[in-house]
This record gives sequence, structure tokens and C-alpha cells, in this order.
Amino acid sequence: MPSDGRESGSRKACGHGWPLAALPGSPADGVTIVARAGSNYMSQVGSAMRLVYFSPVPASSYAQRPHFMVQAWLEQGIDEVLWIDPYPSRLPHWGDLRRRAPAESEASFDARVRVVRVPALPIEPLPGGALVNRRLLWIGVLRTLAEFCSASPVVLGIGKPCALSCMALAELPAVFRFYDAMDDFPEFHRGLSQRSVRRYEDAIAAGVDLVVCSSSSLADKFALRGHRVERILNAYPMSGLTASARLAKQQPDDGSTICGYVGCLGGWFDWPLVLELASQLAGVQFELIGPCAVPPPRRLPTNVRLLPECSREQAVAHARRFTAGLIPFRLNRLTAGVDPIKFYEYRGLGLSVLTTRFGEMAQRDHEPGVFFLERPDEFATIARAAFDYRSQPAEVAAFHRAHDWRARFAGAQLFEILGRRVSRAA
Repeated sequence: MPSDGRESGSRKACGHGWPLAALPGSPADGVTIVARAGSNYMSQVGSAMRLVYFSPVPASSYAQRPHFMVQAWLEQGIDEVLWIDPYPSRLPHWGDLRRRAPAESEASFDARVRVVRVPALPIEPLPGGALVNRRLLWIGVLRTLAEFCSASPVVLGIGKPCALSCMALAELPAVFRFYDAMDDFPEFHRGLSQRSVRRYEDAIAAGVDLVVCSSSSLADKFALRGHRVERILNAYPMSGLTASARLAKQQPDDGSTICGYVGCLGGWFDWPLVLELASQLAGVQFELIGPCAVPPPRRLPTNVRLLPECSREQAVAHARRFTAGLIPFRLNRLTAGVDPIKFYEYRGLGLSVLTTRFGEMAQRDHEPGVFFLERPDEFATIARAAFDYRSQPAEVAAFHRAHDWRARFAGAQLFEILGRRVSRAA
């Protein structure tokens, strides 16, 4: 197993006393790598290379950053992926009783991706909770990990900080390790759960070769701690937007103005702002589409409609009717680390965007088609300017080229670093 010269104190901190090497079929430490010329970094590896990826979202969910991250590795030449679905790593709360199961993707994932579902009791933040899961429920998962890593060099990707991914970091003989910080994960939680996630995230960030961040704020967070960081912002599968949607937006047939939002209405959703905006613009229809995790504080006015969660294709169909896209997020520590994918979806459809100044959106003062909602006495004026904005076909086409997922991962250090390491090991 190649050493990265940093050691293993942080990786040992991830361990929970049950090394993979103790399981049948565990990999040997020695990995022989032979370099050769090729069109991508993986082609330098003389034998098959595999990826173990701990995802923060289920493989069956609609395609998100983790799906495109894995697809980028496959396009680089990874032969096979072991996708570890997320398990409940926080303590339960009352809201779980009314939460619906997430919608599953209608499209099949790549055949080279094998999905592992992890059974777990929701007790990980409690003292000894991870050990209970390991001894009672994870023996099969641990064996699967060991067997997958026994035949070929392995890249370890962690998208979810938790006990199991931290243990894998400590024990799997990976040639390259990275943490993909899609969000500021500890900020989703409170109390014991937050401390648990923060502890695992700190250990993982200290033990990997590279921390990949989805926003400038997250990149700053990890860089200030001395970690090697690469910022790879979010993007969108632009090929999924139809040609007609790339042209300047069309008003609905009845001439009405629709301001729309597509996504989860969680604790980050600024209900007071939306209700104030709706009260100032009584002639505008507001459509909020997605699961409502946090209900509105009062009865909705007649010009605000809540619509249920839908597929990506249906969401795009809804958004094509919008006059402007809405991103009304609160300003807090959680949203400070967010680069909203809906920004790329809205602008990829040629829509103007009405947004609060949070996270990565705060960096987009000079982006065409972006309008900030900051002072309530200016809401109506700003909104009308957004409704009047028209995207030109050339502008939308340039946005597609710059912000498609394939363009985002092209030339990423993530793959270049591994290529250099493979060359040195040859």
C-alpha cells in the first residue's frame, strides 16, 4: 500500500477496533501499479482500478452531484464502482414520522456501479452506537468492502462523513483518497448528532489526500485548517434541457407571470420573505414545487401554490413555464456553504433568478440574469426587473458550455493528482 507520507494518526482516529484485514478475503497491503501512456489518468494503470464511494444520497435518488462525480470517474477509466448508500447516522426526531420516502430515479444507473445498502440503527451519535451497528449489522458490509478491494487498486471517495466511511478510510488500502464536501454537513444537525458528524468530518478531512469542495465557503473552511483543497462548483446536466428551452423564455399562453421554486422546502427556505414578496405582487403567481419539510408559518395567500415533489423531467417542464426562478434561502451557517444546483437549472433554461445573497450566490453580483432580494421595500422593483429580463440564445448556449457537469470535471486536480501518484509508483 503506497504511503502518502502523512500519517495515519487521523486515520487511526477513524477506526473502531474492527479492522477489515481481520475479515475473510481482505486485501494484501502490496499493490503493484504499472504506468502506461493513455488518453486519461486511469489509463496509466496497468490493471483494473476500482472506486469505493460513500454517497450522501441514495443511488436511486434523482441524479445529483454524487452521481455525476461517479460518472466522471467512470469516464476517466475506473472499471467498477462500489456505491455505499447512506444510512441513518443521526439521532431520529419527530419530523421523521411525517417525512415521505424520497422519490426514486426513473432511469437506471451505470451497470458498472454496484450499490450496497447499509443496515443501521439510528444510534451512531450515542457512545458505543457505531460499535453496536458494526457488531450486529455491518459484518456483511465490511466483508463486501474487503472483497471488493482485494483484487485491484482502489480509489476511496467519501461523500458522507460517518462512522463507516471513517472506518474505511482507516483500513482500506486505497491508492488515493478524497472527501467530496457537497454541503457543510455538520450544520444540518444539532446537539449530539452535530458533534458526531463534525468529529467524523474532521478526521476524514485530515486523513484524505484531497478535499473537494462544492463552494468557495467550504473551500475556505478546509483550506484554513491546512488541508489540500480543490473547489469544484456544482453544475447541471445541460443535455437534459430541450433545445426550445435554451431560447429566450416564453411567457405562459395566458400571459400570466409565474415566479417559481423547485426543490425541498426545508429549514433553509425563507418563508417570511416569500410571503412578503407574494403580498407585494398580488398579480403574480408563485409556484413552490417540492417536498415541504417545514410548513408555512400561516395560511398561504391565493397567489401562492404548493405542488408536490416530482421527477427531474417534470420539474423542468414546470420551470419552462416560469417567468423567473426563485431561490429564497435564509442566510445562516448552513447556506453559507451552498452552491444551489437550481441556479444552474434556472439559468440553463434561460430564466432570470431572484435570490437572496447566500453562499455561492453572493459571488454572482455580475452574472447576467441574477437579481438579489435584500431590502423588503425594494422587493417589488427588483422582481419586476427580473420578470422583464430576457436571456438571449447565445447567452444561454455559453452558459450550457461552461456549466455542464462534464465541463466542470474536465481537467480537475482530483484526477491529475492520482495520475501523478500512479506515475511515481510505477
